[in-house]
Amino acid sequence: MGAAGTPVNSPTRAAAATDSELVLARPGEVLFVRAERREALAAMAAETRERLCRAPVAKWRSTKAVTTIRATPGYGGDKRTERFAMTVMQAGAASFGAGDGEARRAVVRLIARWAKGRAMTKLEDPADASSYYVVERTLLPTIVTYWLTVRGDTRIKASTRARIERWLGGLVERSRQRRIDLTSDEVSARNNHAYLAAGVLMAWGALTGDPGLVETAVTIYRRAIADMRPDGSFPLETMRGARALWYQRHAVASLVTIAEIAAVQGIDLYGYRVEGRDLHRAVRFLLDAVADPQRVWRYAEANINPGPVRDYRRQDLRFLRRRPHGRHYMAWAEIYMARFPEREESRRLARLLVEAEADFRPMIDEYSGGNTSCFFYEPPRSGEGATPLSGSSTR
Repeated sequence: MGAAGTPVNSPTRAAAATDSELVLARPGEVLFVRAERREALAAMAAETRERLCRAPVAKWRSTKAVTTIRATPGYGGDKRTERFAMTVMQAGAASFGAGDGEARRAVVRLIARWAKGRAMTKLEDPADASSYYVVERTLLPTIVTYWLTVRGDTRIKASTRARIERWLGGLVERSRQRRIDLTSDEVSARNNHAYLAAGVLMAWGALTGDPGLVETAVTIYRRAIADMRPDGSFPLETMRGARALWYQRHAVASLVTIAEIAAVQGIDLYGYRVEGRDLHRAVRFLLDAVADPQRVWRYAEANINPGPVRDYRRQDLRFLRRRPHGRHYMAWAEIYMARFPEREESRRLARLLVEAEADFRPMIDEYSGGNTSCFFYEPPRSGEGATPLSGSSTR
């Protein structure tokens, strides 16, 4: 117990031990167990399955590999990988969830093209934290889609699969070497940057059966819970002025993704606590502060790197709706609501999403690995209070 945290089962205790003591329950699986999700999707009405998983595109388009990530001054990062990431997320879900053969062929070609072009392997400024962030944001859904559509598919040349795996593995290893410093107190080593990097390590470690990578990600997750304030807020996120809640949500998104991949491997991070603090409390703080933004003002007034708006009292809540580029930054909520349908936080999330945008599905986002609606949504059974596919009917 106490400041070191409370592991809740033996797999979590193993996660704090040496590599040789950590045993992954399902090496080769990442966000979910594929056979189980295929069965759940097959049991859905065809219209529901298509709505959740099939992408609204007339023709899949390829994207030239972005070999060098540019350093960008000020706020933000190089956006040239975003089209690739969106295509990967949409086509991966359409292939896996809707059985779209053309989507599968398109995404295999695209990932192979980026691997051959050694995409994202060069950084204009190796000291620029945002450049690593761009790579990791792109890398996470690429790993998930590679898992769903490429790895183990004998229809694809072994040499092509090997090239893709070398490319992805190299990018993961660079992140591990350059981004993960468990002794550092630098902001980017202890905030949402570190959590995103840990999500990449967790995904690749689970896929390749590498307990060392999983252990490192677990350690970063546990440190995040230890760094949390008693009210559930993350200090390095909520100091961000008008985007304090934006970044609280950023942190929660990555931590939910890490916890879900860990759960697939038999490691309970959702139940991990440090002096009463856990991931549920972070979700609760976000919900409470969205309802009453004054709750975050005392932290947000620090105005550290706040983004385009300087007034910390004007909290940017646009993450509650689908963004113009098609992403939904609350996609992690689909994972959380599926995992904890009985919790009050899940019911509040469902109501909040419906109020913000009645027809909010499918939700797609890099930080959560792709199309989480396709991967996690379950239609409500009779008498249950789960959110239906279209939230409009709950109004």
